[in-house]
Amino acid sequence: MTAAREFFKDTLRLGRVVLAPDRDADGLCSGAIALRTLQKLGHPDVQVCFLGKGQNVHQPEAIAALAALEPKALIVLDQGSRTGALLPAVPTLVIDHHASTAFPDGAQVLSAYGHEPVATTSLLAYICCSPLHPALGDTLDWLAILGTFGDLGTAFKWVPPFPDLGAATRKYKRTKLSQAVSLLNAPRRTAKCDAMNAWRVLLQAQCPADIADGEVAGVAALQGCRDEVTAEVNRCARTPPRFSEDGRVALVTISSGAQIHPLIATRWARTLKGKTLQMVMVANTGYLPGHVNFAARICDHLRGTDNEPNLIEVFKAAASKKEGLLESMGENFARGHAQASGGIVVREAYDQLLQALGFGEDGKGFSQNNGRPSGGSSKRAKAVESATLMPNGKKAKTLTSFGFSTSKKPEQ
Repeated sequence: MTAAREFFKDTLRLGRVVLAPDRDADGLCSGAIALRTLQKLGHPDVQVCFLGKGQNVHQPEAIAALAALEPKALIVLDQGSRTGALLPAVPTLVIDHHASTAFPDGAQVLSAYGHEPVATTSLLAYICCSPLHPALGDTLDWLAILGTFGDLGTAFKWVPPFPDLGAATRKYKRTKLSQAVSLLNAPRRTAKCDAMNAWRVLLQAQCPADIADGEVAGVAALQGCRDEVTAEVNRCARTPPRFSEDGRVALVTISSGAQIHPLIATRWARTLKGKTLQMVMVANTGYLPGHVNFAARICDHLRGTDNEPNLIEVFKAAASKKEGLLESMGENFARGHAQASGGIVVREAYDQLLQALGFGEDGKGFSQNNGRPSGGSSKRAKAVESATLMPNGKKAKTLTSFGFSTSKKPEQ
């Protein structure tokens, strides 16, 4: 933490600083915290770089975009972390909370991973930056809350060892915070995936209500993005899941240019329960050409229990079953967090992954009809039937009770 604070101070003598935040609420808020801190310290030249759709900061295209801005210092926020040089000659600070023990060569790293409970990137940035100038505290607290709620939800409680931001949360009101998070997250989920307008709105705002109530320019465009995302979610969310042979994985396949697969995975994970079911996986075949983007979430009834799986380990273990598959998955596989993982892989590798997860040679698994298997072996039938049971053995909601048509086919 001390070294990260010194990095901010040192940028004053280095020259142009380029910020590279992620496009979600946590990334945007951590970037805004860094920008306001540098401005308060008197830095005259700070620029921001948002990466293209499907890119991460370690890809050649992203590195080229960063280099084109000619930074003298680079601050990467909420982008995940892995080995390899970013801009070797440029002093770099990485602030992050994603699961990783590998970091860019030569970079200064401030990471919350491995320190439970894991703080969000915006909260890390707030703790790092707020002592750097006496006037910063009241201008940064709402950004830390907004970013944290973006990742951990608006029901999050400020209990130790987290800083006591309860009074500030009450001041800004959870309803306004929730509405602001929804608006800020919307642009990066659209097919266009342009976060710049959300960034401009955030920089103009002085509190969450400015965003929620449309008190600053650009909010109408964010509302349009949110409507676009909602329409796509409604179009795809009723696709019924299929189940792996052992009943551990529920798979939903959609095709959309929007980044809605994490939203649908979260929705299903809240409602689908089973004695053997561990996670819901939503695969999007239409987000990036030639690739499958997938998001996985652990089922909510497993959170905080002894049976809570580590999804990163689950995916890596599955890929390790097939010789050479784990290596062929690339660097964008099994990223994120233990409870919320996913990846971006080529179609051939994805099909092999499905087989390794127990979805058969065709990778399709099997579906459910009125709460009962629609075919397959007795072993599969038992696995699917268990996916309709609560841990206490009582019947959970079936796909029919969720409102699905039993004749509806999953999107491919």
